[in-house]
Amino acid sequence: MGQIPSNDGSLQQTAFRPLQQEAFQRLQQAASLKGLLKPFKGKGELTQFADLCRAQESDLKALAQEVLSQARRYPFTLVPVRLTEQNTQAGTQFLRWQLVTDRRMGVGVWAEMMGSPRTPESMLQDLYVMELQRITLNMQMSLLHSITKQAADCAEKMGQAEAVYTARLQQLTNQTQHP
Repeated sequence: MGQIPSNDGSLQQTAFRPLQQEAFQRLQQAASLKGLLKPFKGKGELTQFADLCRAQESDLKALAQEVLSQARRYPFTLVPVRLTEQNTQAGTQFLRWQLVTDRRMGVGVWAEMMGSPRTPESMLQDLYVMELQRITLNMQMSLLHSITKQAADCAEKMGQAEAVYTARLQQLTNQTQHP
């Protein structure tokens, strides 16, 4: 949990609770690099790997929803910038900061809010920790989406290679049956 110094120098707990290790436990167990760095023997293994990555992407989206649900509650409703989800055409979901008044998006609106004297000092630590969580989740989502796409593309290419190979074997079989 985020913390800020109190008047007496001790630390006080704040409103935002970043995702902890246990939230990522299931993802970690399924997301070993062993699954990526191995000799894939054909289209089927790559398709299974892509499916696993898609499932993890879905689980990661659920974690992002947990962060969003906190960001949509008091005291974060007091600031003029909201954490929102943005879905890309490729199907990826990212967390973005958005200005409530004119819908501008990006880390720049977060930075402006952080620098504004109108942003309560008591919220600065929470907003900072929330930004770190957003950056991390977006990186993880981007990596999973990219790996999923690459695995699916490779599975398709392996399928094409198998079709060429099978066609050639069929040619050879036909030649030996009909000399």
